[in-house]
Amino acid sequence: MHFHSPSRGFIVLYALAYAGLFVSFIPFVSVLLPLKVTAVADEEHRVALLSAAALGGAAVASLANLVFGALSDRTYRRRGTRRPWILAGLGLLMAAYALFHWSRDGASMLAAVALLQIAINMMFAPVGAIMADEVPDAQKGLVAGLMGAAHPFSSLVAVGVTLQGLGSEGLRYTLLCATIAILVTPLLLFISERRDPLPEPPPAALRVRRRADFARIWIARVLVQVAGNGLSTYGLFYFLAVLGQKVPDKHHAEAASEEVATIFAGVTIVALLLTIGAGRLSDRLMRRKPFLAISALTMATGLAIMAGAGSWPMATLGFGAATVGMSIFLAMQSALAMQLLPSPGHRGRDLGILNLTNTLPAMVAPLLALALSPDKAGYAPWLLVLALGVLAGGAAAMTIRTQD
Repeated sequence: MHFHSPSRGFIVLYALAYAGLFVSFIPFVSVLLPLKVTAVADEEHRVALLSAAALGGAAVASLANLVFGALSDRTYRRRGTRRPWILAGLGLLMAAYALFHWSRDGASMLAAVALLQIAINMMFAPVGAIMADEVPDAQKGLVAGLMGAAHPFSSLVAVGVTLQGLGSEGLRYTLLCATIAILVTPLLLFISERRDPLPEPPPAALRVRRRADFARIWIARVLVQVAGNGLSTYGLFYFLAVLGQKVPDKHHAEAASEEVATIFAGVTIVALLLTIGAGRLSDRLMRRKPFLAISALTMATGLAIMAGAGSWPMATLGFGAATVGMSIFLAMQSALAMQLLPSPGHRGRDLGILNLTNTLPAMVAPLLALALSPDKAGYAPWLLVLALGVLAGGAAAMTIRTQD
């Protein structure tokens, strides 16, 4: 059986595959990478090595997503499919995780991170373009809600990765790779992409307006993603700092990582349900901007609460609000951005440009962390700067003119 868009079966398989892509890197960024850093670097160099991994990985990811987006456009125009790139990326991902597992020093770890980013984006670019190709505007909110829910869902997998009773580190990596394959493979096997001729580009005047609005939503997402990436990369260290451990050693990091992952899981259910509900409601109203405004305010408020938190319950409350706001904002932004793509024949390329809003913030957040030295001065100034950026992102989204 093959599922055609926009059937329920197609949407379910697409959402599962998208969740698989997030599983490929969210547990890695939020748990596995910080733990590997504590294992291969001494106490003095851990924040610097984690920042180097985030910066280098983001630079590789930025280029890889653009390249593979354009290559999948070419495959789609010629053969009516983007799936060969997804399959190749899945195979490369398994090899990259093996290299990361075996890395025993900073240099080999950074090389494995770069290969992981290439593999992840070899899959991400064509999967993102499939939504633009196949899902009509009236269903983009629901699908984007499911896509937005992929971020908190993948945090649940991070919980499993950190369970001490699960087994050896190698077994954990194997189970993670198996989970990714189980989520992504049905998309490769059971969906049929449309083979209709590509639609004509919109009139020139409308393309100009769409490009201007595409730039506005790009800026809004960058500002929100700086905060989101900061939470993912430094969340474990932040919660340890709330406990009074400024720079964690390996023993304390591993002991606390289970508790932190449980906190991540606690806010996951709420974020997942609210994101899907917001997506469906925005489809019915055919309006995205009010959801962008409310979610930006929610995220900024959560970051401010985290900045002032002196206990785990208060820190968890702030983290929950920030996560819910981020999840809904990114889902609504994705739906709106895909309605603004100017060229039907270059969706993968244009989404590669949009993907810079994921990778450039991954470079900015570590630079902010280095500049504000949260391991020495505390996390409050850093979190307040992130909150101001989120508010600016919400304001930028409100200036869009061609869509509501």
